Amino acid sequence: CEGHGMKAVIMAGGKGTRIAHLYGEIPKPMIPVLGRPVLEHQVEALRSQGISDLLMVIGHLGHLIKAHFGDGTRFGVRISYFEEDVPLGTAGALYFLRDELREDFLLLNGDVIFDFDIQRFMQHHEKNHGLATILTHPNNHPYDSAIIEADDKGKVTRWLHKEEPRTYCRNRVNAGIHIISPDMLLKMSGQGKCDLDRDLLKPMIETG
Repeated sequence: CEGHGMKAVIMAGGKGTRIAHLYGEIPKPMIPVLGRPVLEHQVEALRSQGISDLLMVIGHLGHLIKAHFGDGTRFGVRISYFEEDVPLGTAGALYFLRDELREDFLLLNGDVIFDFDIQRFMQHHEKNHGLATILTHPNNHPYDSAIIEADDKGKVTRWLHKEEPRTYCRNRVNAGIHIISPDMLLKMSGQGKCDLDRDLLKPMIETG
């Protein structure tokens, strides 16, 4: 597949506290599925669609991720790393990466396995001129996930977190896969812990 130059940033620094009783000795993105770490499935899916410039944000037990992937040569990609000394939430590291992320980039949670048309996702993002485009999907446990409401053009109108009251609505949750414009990073108030959904994406709904 011919590359198209988009960088992928993978947030792989989480502790995975809910699954730690099964896999407490490895970071959550390194949990094996079909004999390979989740993160390796991601790298292969990206490479197969021409995305070979990867930046992994690592923290808890991150040395195990670096030891497995190195500079990415073995997997046919280029991998650089940003290491969090203290946990910065799901988006805090982006503040420190602003100078490096000068163009629209793919932002992935490090614990999801996916198979979708990235090119089509990019085209949708470009057509709608948004600061952020998020991939949504139905799941079988919507009440412990953030429900996304959107209009018939795909514009997000409400973002309901699991603790917020909701009436019945279509089961559409954030898949943890996004395309982000560097202009969105200008909305970050400063360094420190930052939640991508609550602190950056949800507040943008009010401003359109």
